Amino acid sequence: MSDNKLNFEEILSEVHKTKKSITTYPYIATAYLGVARRGWKVIDKINFLLNKYDVVSEPDIASAWFYGEIEIKPRPKLSTKSKESEFEDRDPTPRISLLKAANINKVKETGLGTGLISINRETSLNEAITLMLLHDFSQLPILSGQREVDGIVSWKSIGRAISLGKHCVKAVDCKDEVIILNYDEPLFSAVKFVLDKEVVLVRQKDKTISGIVTITDIGEQFIAMAEPFLIIEQIENHIRKLFDQKFDAEELNASMSNIEKTKEIKNLADLTFGQYVRIIEDPKKFEKLKLNIDRTLIAKQLEEVRKIRNDVMHFDPDGITSQDLDLLRQTVSFLNTITATLKVKTK
Repeated sequence: MSDNKLNFEEILSEVHKTKKSITTYPYIATAYLGVARRGWKVIDKINFLLNKYDVVSEPDIASAWFYGEIEIKPRPKLSTKSKESEFEDRDPTPRISLLKAANINKVKETGLGTGLISINRETSLNEAITLMLLHDFSQLPILSGQREVDGIVSWKSIGRAISLGKHCVKAVDCKDEVIILNYDEPLFSAVKFVLDKEVVLVRQKDKTISGIVTITDIGEQFIAMAEPFLIIEQIENHIRKLFDQKFDAEELNASMSNIEKTKEIKNLADLTFGQYVRIIEDPKKFEKLKLNIDRTLIAKQLEEVRKIRNDVMHFDPDGITSQDLDLLRQTVSFLNTITATLKVKTK
């Protein structure tokens, strides 16, 4: 059953009341909460609502594609959760289902693309080549219906067949075998298959082929996941350079809140990002940095970085927004300029 006229909490209430499943989408949940994406705090709020109505999401709402279908179901009676075990249903593993490329057959329904383009056993090689050239594809899956896979044809398989003197009339005459992964395959496990075979197909729970994932898709995903981590690390290194030899241990420990005072700060590496911000916010400490820049502006910028860092470290399934990524890039560029200038001055 699917009813997208209901808001997310009404869907949960309906499933709880009728004990019948309803199909919806992660973006319905975020829209109900008034946000544009799933951060860890948003996932916590969604899971709170799921627990409130004693229902579950399949696949897990945190690991499903943002525009992909999820099924809201009554929680199985045998796995009724106590408050102590409310985290047990949550899936902390990023899965291949997060990738848009793994959901191509659903893309057309959402208006985000044309859907999965494939050929069948009777497709001529010329037609397959024309399709690959038209769409700038390196390969095409060969399907019989939505569930049966006959292989894959690619520039590589065509070149191999021709070099071996094989006469190819139909695309299937020069096909390769292809690995098919389940929709819930862990992303890091899927990477190994993609790197080895260059391409894999993805199969939904109902056995339909939902997408095709290539090295390019994996590369784009890992850049999206890794770039914020790397930029934040650079930002922290720049801050440590600015702080280096400016404060003694006593001053560093004074930057801690009462909650944090259980851990002694011995050097800069022991500071949290929040403590970096508080040091810069302190006029007396900031003066010791000898920077001719506006303290309030830089403190405000770093506070925004701290918030983004929290999302990144909790693994946001949708990645960070382009605006947040731009802010990180802007900050690291600014700090790089400052530290480079100071280095020149000290020479």
